[in-house]
Amino acid sequence: MTAMTRWRTATADIAYTDSGGDGETLLLMHGGGLADWFTPLAGDPVLKRHRVIRLVRAGYTGAPAPHGLTIADHAEHAASLLSQLGATPAHVVAHSSAAAVALQLAIDNPAAVRTLSLCEPPLVDALADPADLELLHAQFGPVMGAVMAATARGDAPAAFDAFMTLVCGPDYRRVMTGALGPAVVEEAMNNSRYFLTEEAAALTAWTVAPAALARLSPPVLLVQGSASPPPTHRLIAHLAGLIPGSTIATIAHANHLMPLSDPAELGRVIGDFCRSAPQRQAVA
Repeated sequence: MTAMTRWRTATADIAYTDSGGDGETLLLMHGGGLADWFTPLAGDPVLKRHRVIRLVRAGYTGAPAPHGLTIADHAEHAASLLSQLGATPAHVVAHSSAAAVALQLAIDNPAAVRTLSLCEPPLVDALADPADLELLHAQFGPVMGAVMAATARGDAPAAFDAFMTLVCGPDYRRVMTGALGPAVVEEAMNNSRYFLTEEAAALTAWTVAPAALARLSPPVLLVQGSASPPPTHRLIAHLAGLIPGSTIATIAHANHLMPLSDPAELGRVIGDFCRSAPQRQAVA
């Protein structure tokens, strides 16, 4: 297993693994609540031709994260790491909340990004199909209220369970445990406060202009699971309409848990895209 290295940016502690080698860099950025979303993919032979860097974002390293980190801050941490490692431009792969970070990275530092692969971006106002906003607020509102109440009383596992059940389905813990082992899942549950408070607030506050998406220069792959709910599919279609030339891929029988349930198939789809994607020119 590739060793984890801790590194401090100008503002926060992050960590990473680096497979090394002289292949094109592939940066993996995990979604919310779990630093190990991409651990199975990072070690899968399907990516062996790449130099694979798995980033553990601020708030997930065990060190306290600075209060008030924004999505742009997380994007800057990723850009700083790629620069520090001499790993630009990178194929950037992001899951869930990290898809917002990846989009911000490509907007702020386009030269750092060779391609973008976004796996089930989060169902937030900035990205969702506008027609779904009322439905999503109705679905997420009560659950997030329960999450905040559990967090306030110090019951991080209950808060984590409520959120993951909503986003990933009631089978989430079995899938996570099968892929990562019970100790990793227990640790994530007990240390989820940063994600459920700070990161969730940053994600809610994040905005992105449609014009900025239209001007993205890297080729973009949007990945969805066939078993994911309709609002996720509509979000993907909405984003595809905002990002000219973007590509949609569907992982059969998968849902938001795809980095853990289907890492080899996800890696195959991403690898094929990275090899074949032509460089887009920025829109003036």
